Amino acid sequence: MQKPKIAFIDDEPRILRSLKMHFRQSHDVFITTDATELMEYVSQNEVQVVISDQRMPDKQGTEVLSDIKAASPNTIRILLTGYADLNAVMDSVNEGEIYRYITKPWQNDELKKIVNKATEIAQKTQEITQNSMEKNATQNHADSGTVSNRNILVLDDDESVYQQIKSHFKSAYTVSWASNLEQAAKLLQKKRFGVTITDSTLNKENITPIVYALKNIQPDLMVLMLTEFKDAHMVIDLINKGQVYRCLPRPTNLSIMSISLDRAFDHHERLVQQPILAARHHVEEMPESEAFNFSERLKGFFAKFRGWRISR
Repeated sequence: MQKPKIAFIDDEPRILRSLKMHFRQSHDVFITTDATELMEYVSQNEVQVVISDQRMPDKQGTEVLSDIKAASPNTIRILLTGYADLNAVMDSVNEGEIYRYITKPWQNDELKKIVNKATEIAQKTQEITQNSMEKNATQNHADSGTVSNRNILVLDDDESVYQQIKSHFKSAYTVSWASNLEQAAKLLQKKRFGVTITDSTLNKENITPIVYALKNIQPDLMVLMLTEFKDAHMVIDLINKGQVYRCLPRPTNLSIMSISLDRAFDHHERLVQQPILAARHHVEEMPESEAFNFSERLKGFFAKFRGWRISR
C-alpha cells in the first residue's frame, strides 16, 4: 500500500533530517530548504500534508503555504515556527488558511497526532477536485437562498458595529445581532447562520470558548473575528481550537470585510453541499478541565446546547 505523502520545508537541514526520520515509517517524506523545489514537488505529486517553517531566508512560511493553497487546494497546510509573531499568525489565517499553527519546540507525539489527523482528512477529501469545488460555488450562488439565505450573526456589545454592518451589507445579506450570550443562544436555535462576526470579548468577558464550541457543533459556520488583536497566542488558539476563517482588525474596514464575507459564504455553501469538506475544519472537543473554569454565563450558554447538533 502506498504511503501518504508529506513535505517539510525549513531552513535548518538538521531539523529536516529529524522530521524525516520521525515520519518515514508512516509517510513518504519529502524535505527541502527551497520553496521553488517544494512547489515543483507539490505540482507533480498528490501531497496530503505540507509543513512549513515561518522564518526562512527567501520567503516567509505564510507565503509558501498561500502558494500551496493555490496550487494544491486539497493539501492540508501546517505552519511550524519558533516564535509567535502576531502578523505571521494573522497571515497564516487570512492568506494560508492553515489547519494548525505549531510552535517550536514541539512534542513529537503531539506533532504525530496532528499530522496523522491532517493526513486522514486529506485522504478523505482528495476526490473533491478544485474544479468541482468551483462548480459547486457557482451553483451555490444561484441557490444561495435555499442553502443558508446568507444569514450573518453579529455578536458584539457595540450596537454601532451591528448598524454599520447591517447598513452596508443589507442588500446582500440578512444581518442579525446579539449583544449578549442569551440573545445569541436564542438566535442560534431559531436560525441557520452561515457566518458569524464576533469579537473575542463580549461585555468584558473572553468568549473565545464560544467560538471553539460553535465550530464543534456546526463545522460549516464561518467565523470572522473582528477585534483589536494584541495577543499572538490567542490567535493561535483561535486557529487550532476554533478554525476561524478570517481575523479582521478593529475598527471595521468595510472593503476588506466585503471580500471576506463573499469568500466566507462561498466556503460555507461548499461545505453545505459537500459535507465531507467540513472535516478540513476539524476542532478538538473542549477538555472538561478547561470548561470547569468557565464563568456562570458561559456555562449557561453551553447548557442550552448540551447534546445539540445542527442538522437543519
